[in-house]
Amino acid sequence: MQVFKLFFKIARSKIGISLLFLAVFMTICFPMTRATREQSNFEETSLSLYIYDEDQSEASRRLIENLAANNDIVELPHDRQMILDAMYYEIVDYALVIRAGYESRLLNADEDTAEETLFETYHMHDSYAAAMMSLYLNDYVRSVRTRMALGLELPEAIPEAEKDLAREIPVEIVADPAKEIKDENFTESFSVFFRLLTYIFVAVITNALCPILLSLNSGDQQKRIQCSSVSTSSAIAQTFLGSAVMVVLIWLTFMACGMILYGGFYKGMNCALAVGDAFLFALLTAMFSIFLCSFRLGTMAVGMISQIVGLGMSFLCGAFLPQSMLDSSVLTVGKLLPGYWYVKAIDILSGAQTGTMHDIWVCFGAQAGFFLLLLILTVIVSSCQMKR
Repeated sequence: MQVFKLFFKIARSKIGISLLFLAVFMTICFPMTRATREQSNFEETSLSLYIYDEDQSEASRRLIENLAANNDIVELPHDRQMILDAMYYEIVDYALVIRAGYESRLLNADEDTAEETLFETYHMHDSYAAAMMSLYLNDYVRSVRTRMALGLELPEAIPEAEKDLAREIPVEIVADPAKEIKDENFTESFSVFFRLLTYIFVAVITNALCPILLSLNSGDQQKRIQCSSVSTSSAIAQTFLGSAVMVVLIWLTFMACGMILYGGFYKGMNCALAVGDAFLFALLTAMFSIFLCSFRLGTMAVGMISQIVGLGMSFLCGAFLPQSMLDSSVLTVGKLLPGYWYVKAIDILSGAQTGTMHDIWVCFGAQAGFFLLLLILTVIVSSCQMKR
């Protein structure tokens, strides 16, 4: 096991670089995962509103009470500059002026110009909050006018409209049970961590493993190995064994980090399959690193290539954006990369995509196929390098 021992002797001398990359990408992984998980969870929030009532009618008072029930009303002097300053400093999200004659126009305003004739609104820029408030005001006006068209008087139409707008509509996404393997123990929000490993594994494993392999393949080390009693096949096997041990250590480190985000030990079959998927992709990344080193490139070149491949594959395969949001042409290119099949398996397990266990095994098989392809290419390139 001389080559195996030599592998880890070189690894100890380069442990600083490995730990640096590990710490950097772990630091990136945690906030990115938490931020993406927060974005993927919908939570109803209230807006900070400034409302000025020019009409001073019963209808305008009821509208203000309705908006105040679900939002925060900010008191300000009715001064345009002060309102704009408050929005600039994010004290106010949305400013609403109820125009004089609101109650009378509520009965007679043209449907297409209802918002323009009834309200004057201010907001700093287009946003979901501004769009939501504008939509709610339009719905409020239409709902009141619809009930008046049905014969109700304005004092009766307003509470009926408010009751209708306050009603929650239950929504349930129904999937084909035969194509649904979603497990509540492995949620779509937590799967973000595993998707990010597409880039992180390529960056960390390549930059940790390649400096060791390049030193091991250097002229001096190769001459010492050739002069020893170790056969070529044994030296190659020990090199692969050393690489596998290092990859397993990196994989275990990130799985432990995942348990911190998960809140304990992984539970359920889907979590186990996701961990296995990550292990398979880690081995595939190690094989990619060995393939790169067979060209005997410099450390800087290997680092640059790993970043290009990692970032490019992550964008094309759905690591940073869900595959459901990517264009079909992008996914067609992504299918030619192993990261696509890794991310697809994670998405199926989390429920982001529909699929069966057969689809999961197809994803695993595709990654195994890429592993064998890289292995064959590595043997071919290494043989050509030895003949020179």
